[in-house]
Amino acid sequence: MNITDIVPPGSAPIVVGSGYGFTEGPAADEHGNVYFSDGRHDTIYYYAPGKPPVLFVNDSTDANGMMLNTRGELYVCEGAAYRVVAIDVHTKSKRVLCDQIDGQHFNEPNDLAIDFHDGFYFSDPNYQHRGQPTVMKQDVYYCSAEGRVSRVSTVCFKPNGVLLSADDRTLYVADARGQRIYRYDVLGPGQLANERLWIDRLGANPDGLTLDEHDNLYVCCGKAGIKVFDRYGQPLGTIDVFAANCCFGGPDFRTLMIASADRFLALPTNVTGLKPLPLRAGK
Repeated sequence: MNITDIVPPGSAPIVVGSGYGFTEGPAADEHGNVYFSDGRHDTIYYYAPGKPPVLFVNDSTDANGMMLNTRGELYVCEGAAYRVVAIDVHTKSKRVLCDQIDGQHFNEPNDLAIDFHDGFYFSDPNYQHRGQPTVMKQDVYYCSAEGRVSRVSTVCFKPNGVLLSADDRTLYVADARGQRIYRYDVLGPGQLANERLWIDRLGANPDGLTLDEHDNLYVCCGKAGIKVFDRYGQPLGTIDVFAANCCFGGPDFRTLMIASADRFLALPTNVTGLKPLPLRAGK
């Protein structure tokens, strides 16, 4: 398999929205609609294929990585607010999931991956989006559904994208400063084993991640594009588009939705992507 099997030659992304500060955190619901964030403007948008994106909320401080849990709540990393929250997509009410460990607030929660138990892994780098100081080492954490937080990965210089495989048994972690991807076996909620360097020498700073039906890993690398690797960590090629983060959406989950600086893009593909947690968890 190579990149032309995924994206036919000559294919170009469609601009579905533009004029944002900096888009991030695309998250699909069970129908293939996609939420995406604009942290510079504290906003989250909702995109239904075939319609223009509409404002969802405008009070999500430094909103970044997002994902829907098994019940359809939207979990959001609110970086400069030092917390991760859950938003009811119907009422838009918000509850705080975690905002500190051992009495210390986080640096800047950036990206997250929710498991079948509605616990979640999240990265805590510091890009100083609001000028805040780094208060502790930049690591990866797990927060259980009950709100218990534990540090689970300390190997990265600056962790960014985190992603669980479709079966919840593998966790990928992107080290933006180290330009590499780590991989872990997941033994249970918040229990990682067999840490290994999976992809090295990316030549770019990795950001958001996603997977497709063939376990190909999509690594968003900003202006260096989306680098795609097979299940063995071998390169398949690059999708040449500025990309901070991406997910699969649309009614058949075959459209790669790309957060691309001041734009939000849709790229049709020949593969089915990682489906939202409500579908994978059988809810």
